[in-house]
Amino acid sequence: MRIRSVPVLEVLQNRNFQFLWAARWIHEISRRMELIVLGYLILELTGSAFQVGLISVFLNGPRPPLSLVAGMLADRLDRWRILVGMHTVYLLIAACILALLAVGSIQPWHVFLAVLLQGTAKVLDDPTRRASLFDLAGQDRIAHAMSLETITNNGGKILGPMVGGIIVQFYGFTGAFIVLVVLDLIAAFLIFKMRLPDRSATIVRDTAFLQGIRSGIGHSFSDKFVLGVLTISLVMNAMVLPLQYFIPVIATDVLKVGPALGGLLGSADGIGAFIGAIIIGARRRYTFHGRYFVIGALIVGVGVVAVAWSPWFVVSFMLLLGAGVGQSGFSTMQSTILMLSSPAEMRGRIMGSQGLVNGLGHLIGGVEIGAIAQAFTISLAIGINAGVGILFMLPVILLTPLVKRPIELYRRPEAANSAP
Repeated sequence: MRIRSVPVLEVLQNRNFQFLWAARWIHEISRRMELIVLGYLILELTGSAFQVGLISVFLNGPRPPLSLVAGMLADRLDRWRILVGMHTVYLLIAACILALLAVGSIQPWHVFLAVLLQGTAKVLDDPTRRASLFDLAGQDRIAHAMSLETITNNGGKILGPMVGGIIVQFYGFTGAFIVLVVLDLIAAFLIFKMRLPDRSATIVRDTAFLQGIRSGIGHSFSDKFVLGVLTISLVMNAMVLPLQYFIPVIATDVLKVGPALGGLLGSADGIGAFIGAIIIGARRRYTFHGRYFVIGALIVGVGVVAVAWSPWFVVSFMLLLGAGVGQSGFSTMQSTILMLSSPAEMRGRIMGSQGLVNGLGHLIGGVEIGAIAQAFTISLAIGINAGVGILFMLPVILLTPLVKRPIELYRRPEAANSAP
């Protein structure tokens, strides 16, 4: 079999997709590295698990109020200009933190402000980037494009925490942010080089802004596939996935290891998800997208429940690696189902809805898990939340068609009514 005949590699033959994918690789490494570095920085400055959890709160706080607006903007404005602007913002934020570290003036509120600004930029970046992936890959290759997106996300999860932990342990926080500034500069340059095709979605510019947002919300509730994905995503992001923000606390308080091994632990689910995404990307066709999504979510939930009670580093690492394999199915099919079930001019808004539930979930989870961990233990906080999350997902799985039926590609009502 020729290499280029592998479905996921066919997408990469597009030069502009190559620029976007390479920029995403570098940015995701930078982002994951920054999360682990800032987690250890806040832990050193405050000694508080609750304040480590506030990183999740400030990072995801802008999503609930701004995601639907951001999705509408991604449908109305030039997506290339949005992506260039947001990557410039990421670069400036990292440079400001580096300057504060260099002069020895860093305070917790500086970190939280930087994370808030970064989260605000990410609100607009995410729906714009995912809609751009559809622009470049098209309907027939969107699942493969999203598997590449999952590969980059989890490649970043592997390398970012690992490199961040090592640099913090041996070169300190200033050394880590020097690397982060360089990575953000390269990513911004690659985005600047990329170009996007003309989009049919520009017809939405003739739609009233608030009317466009209302139509996006209406579609999210009326389509059962979309509603099922968004509901399970809310549960996952509130009760299961916030584990990633507390890796420094788990490594320090439960496993009794330093930043280098803490960074390695933070990369474990990324390794598993990277492997899973490659497997998903190698398949040529998909029918039951929802089954990959649901089974992946349940595997992650069970893995997080188990790792919460593990006192052994190697066991925790392997459990997170297994959970990562499940997360590849969850993450890849999350955006794929949403975009296939939505009209072209509404994809930015549906990605905005995804950002809203993801951000709301992390906002709730970061506060709740941090508070429980501060009052009791991090193991209790993580384990109880993930277990309850699994129970919450079961009714959604039973009541929506995600597992029972193949994905229904969006058809306009008028087209469906005129069909013979």
